[in-house]
Amino acid sequence: MPSTAVTTISAGLGLLPDVLKRSAMTRPLRRPRGKAAPRGLSLLYDVTEAPVADGLVVTASPRSREASAGPGAGRHLFYLHGGAYTLEDQHWPFLGLFIARGWTVHLVDYPLAPEHTVDQTVPMVMAAWQHVVDLAQGAPVDLAGDSAGGALSLVALQEIRDGGLTRPSRTVLLSPWVDAVMSDRATVAAAPADVLLSLRGLHGCIELYRGDRHPSDPWLSPINGGLHDLGTIQSWVGTAEMFQPQCERLADLAAAAPGTDHELRLGHDLPHDWALFPVPERDLLVEEMVSFLTASPLAGR
Repeated sequence: MPSTAVTTISAGLGLLPDVLKRSAMTRPLRRPRGKAAPRGLSLLYDVTEAPVADGLVVTASPRSREASAGPGAGRHLFYLHGGAYTLEDQHWPFLGLFIARGWTVHLVDYPLAPEHTVDQTVPMVMAAWQHVVDLAQGAPVDLAGDSAGGALSLVALQEIRDGGLTRPSRTVLLSPWVDAVMSDRATVAAAPADVLLSLRGLHGCIELYRGDRHPSDPWLSPINGGLHDLGTIQSWVGTAEMFQPQCERLADLAAAAPGTDHELRLGHDLPHDWALFPVPERDLLVEEMVSFLTASPLAGR
């Protein structure tokens, strides 16, 4: 059973009309030009910003002695935020939980639609990956992303594989949007029960983001991009979100892909991107992620 906090948040989100969700996704607000990191972040962490291609990489490192001795000490987390490729979602409250455990977090502020398309976003993400690998100087770099950022994480894995680049230590995909077509019966059937996402809104976002590419293109639907030789991946999806069917298809395909060790974890009765909500389920997820990311390569595999 979900916690009372999740039930309350889901009930509130369920009251939002679909037209409002669509408008928020396809007519996104933009923050004033300037620094990408929010005010106050530098009061908590050591923060730097580096321009990379058409975007920025915001790096936040722990200051406290306790964090520096945590399970993520010496590790780097390359993070791709969600937001349907249109929203400026940075997720610092969530990412701060990893900084507190010792990780140096690199948030990729990548180009967004409608100002940009996938043809600018993916190359920037790959340039950012190489930037962070160079900064890490051989230390482990973990890869993670949520929703659209989860899809971009899978695209990045495929580009890393195809380009012979340095691979991440491990990868976590949170509620990943791996199929931008979304015409299968299971997704269409699940969509009305999703309290956070709008199926029509998502289709609208893809129209803004895809440029001249078809939604089935692997840069938009990485489930079609070849799942072999991607390393060790853990995916999470809620059973109350419309992305569950595509994540289950991803798990089935990955199970037959050589060189890829993929595990799908289900959040029973949990909504899309519950990892970003201040709820007990988020804290449990973080602990599971920490255990997965820091496990010995042979532990439990």
